[in-house]
Amino acid sequence: MLDRRIFLGLLAGLPSLAAQVQAARAQAAQASESSDADAALAVVRALQDSQVEVLSHATKMSLQQRFDALRPALGAAFDLDGMAKLAYGPGFDALPEREAWTQSFGDYVAATYAQRLEFVESKGFERDAKVEPRDGALVVGTRMIPLKGEPMPIDYVVKSTPHGWRIADILANGSISELTQWRRALKGLALKDLRQRVASLLGR
Repeated sequence: MLDRRIFLGLLAGLPSLAAQVQAARAQAAQASESSDADAALAVVRALQDSQVEVLSHATKMSLQQRFDALRPALGAAFDLDGMAKLAYGPGFDALPEREAWTQSFGDYVAATYAQRLEFVESKGFERDAKVEPRDGALVVGTRMIPLKGEPMPIDYVVKSTPHGWRIADILANGSISELTQWRRALKGLALKDLRQRVASLLGR
């Protein structure tokens, strides 16, 4: 039989034990949030570093060369599967050429950026040290620093995916969704027509 004094001592220690468990859980949650934030920042940093590399040589690179330089980094940083599904809209899951459409969507995004960077004169990017939780995602605030004029806010919506943390949308000036613009342009578009859009962007 358990000694009464030992039993009472155990009861007295329960609040302290509960507090320790709660504190440990809070520390674990904080560590997890910090790790997620670091991962989200790393994805955005890698993407912007690739863009800075292209920006530094933009005037000496052809449109195709800029596309070739940007496409791998975009593929690694973006949640192309999720973004392509939203851009296409209803019926995407039943699309026979779903994988090819997703690949061409990635090409479309890269071609769009390859065009834009031809006319951008920038020193690079600044990133906020902290990220903002928003609707189940993390928003990384950044600014493009032009050679002239005011910094341009560019926020990245980063989500956890089966492939790790990936960019799910870009918000120009903090609110203008790139994905929404792409959906308006590409919703329900046949694969051959999407490929023609890519070719047209690249001047083929």
